[in-house]
Amino acid sequence: MKIIQNKTLLLLSLIGIFFFSCDDSEFLDREPIDFLSPDNIKSSRDLRETVNGIYSAYISDKEEPIFTDFFTDNGLQSSYIEIWNGSFNNESQFVEKKWARNYKVILRANTVLDNIDNIQITEEEYNQFKGEAIFMRALAYFDLSEFYGGVPLRTKVESLAEANKPITPLNELVDFILDELETASELLPVDYDSSNNGRATKGAALAIKARVLLFNKRYEQAAVYCQKVKDLGKYTIYDEYGNLFLPEGESNNTETIFDMQFETDQKDLGVSTIWNTYFLLYNSYSALKNLADEYYTTNGLSVKDPSNTEYYTSVNPDVLYPQYAGTQQGVYDNRFANRDPRMHNTIVVPYSLFRFTKADGTPEVYIPQRHTVNFTGFRVRKYIDYSNKWEHQISGVNPIIIRYADILLMEAEALVEQGGYDENYVSNLINQVRQRPSVMMPKVEDVEGTGLSQEEMRQIIRHERRVEFAFEGLRIFDIMRWDDGEKAFTNAYGYRPELLKYNSADYEEYIYLSSTFDPSKGYLWPIPKVETDSNNAID
Repeated sequence: MKIIQNKTLLLLSLIGIFFFSCDDSEFLDREPIDFLSPDNIKSSRDLRETVNGIYSAYISDKEEPIFTDFFTDNGLQSSYIEIWNGSFNNESQFVEKKWARNYKVILRANTVLDNIDNIQITEEEYNQFKGEAIFMRALAYFDLSEFYGGVPLRTKVESLAEANKPITPLNELVDFILDELETASELLPVDYDSSNNGRATKGAALAIKARVLLFNKRYEQAAVYCQKVKDLGKYTIYDEYGNLFLPEGESNNTETIFDMQFETDQKDLGVSTIWNTYFLLYNSYSALKNLADEYYTTNGLSVKDPSNTEYYTSVNPDVLYPQYAGTQQGVYDNRFANRDPRMHNTIVVPYSLFRFTKADGTPEVYIPQRHTVNFTGFRVRKYIDYSNKWEHQISGVNPIIIRYADILLMEAEALVEQGGYDENYVSNLINQVRQRPSVMMPKVEDVEGTGLSQEEMRQIIRHERRVEFAFEGLRIFDIMRWDDGEKAFTNAYGYRPELLKYNSADYEEYIYLSSTFDPSKGYLWPIPKVETDSNNAID
């Protein structure tokens, strides 16, 4: 078995990789070409296609990065439960799949870097292509470092004799990633024309470097790199929160720094995403009550605060959901009204707009007792593109990897964690996120107050990150960084769907899944068995 796997590694290295063709002006022409070996990379066009192949590898696992939120206290999906409750092992499909996807990106990036000095291209092309390859390789190693810790560091296309590679210790791997991102930031342009949207930029390299620094608790430098992103003057908070996660918000969006590029109605070419199907048409992807309770009421108070009487006020359903005026009778329990608008852009709550009917496109209300496969009474709304209607896996929504709101909240966290910060400055960073025109939640000083302790500021930032970035694949990293596993990985709460009645407050909360986090196991995944079997340098 080991000999066969090593030969497979060599074969993949030598015969090349599958790429999408393109002309000189377009990022990804969607027509696939055949295999392109390194020996056939001879021109600027060939090299561009090879670089595009790195991006196609990056989007090859269409569950990335959103599916990781269903390993946490944000969501639940039955096929992910072994990760959620810690019962996975080194042969679990997600452990193997994430490893394979990242090393596929790394191999393709190494193919570019091994060949770029042998091709006559302009200086501008050289800097761009090299910067993109270095950035994408660093991004892949960063993901590996967060999930597996130290991993084998492969920086060139390798022969069979080089297949056995020891693990590079985590601290050395992180230093490598940081150096690579710095180099990429010096090579990459600040922006491109519209035909090249989605390519890595200088801002993307600086932003991911800030994230690597923060996740590794190098707070002073993390704050510095957040400021470097801000100093570019390119990024701002986008007005419409919900449109950040829809195709119509992508063309005029000044908040997204780097995302995964997908196309509408291109399933056959493998460049349409799946989340619209999963969230709109399937019942098994559930948001948890744990997350829903995190969204404050519009007065800035927690729904768990007994003094927050506004939360418990009853309303006429025609006021709460005017699009259905006259269709329901009675007074509706107001637990989902007067809430942070981000909740309704992220979660489908009971008796809110769910979708439009397949027959004639009329609005359909989400009635949990009619969707009994749903475990918790909550669904996910983020990334639902209603223009897809009932078509499967044709969504063109681009999952966001990093955006400007994250820069602001990372800077706030870094400053608070290192201490000696200016409270007004940190509060302003949080307020910029809270007071997006379509959100307009109260400012920190108007609700939480002033003269706050470091721990109070820390909790404010942690709350803000959770409600701002739910189902963007960041929650698992926050839990690990804050060592919050004992709280986050226990007790998946929901409502019993059959009791969620439109005009009744008689809801029953329950634990769908209870699990005990084992601190002795930590957060890291095991290195996949397929790697340990084929790499003799790993004990």
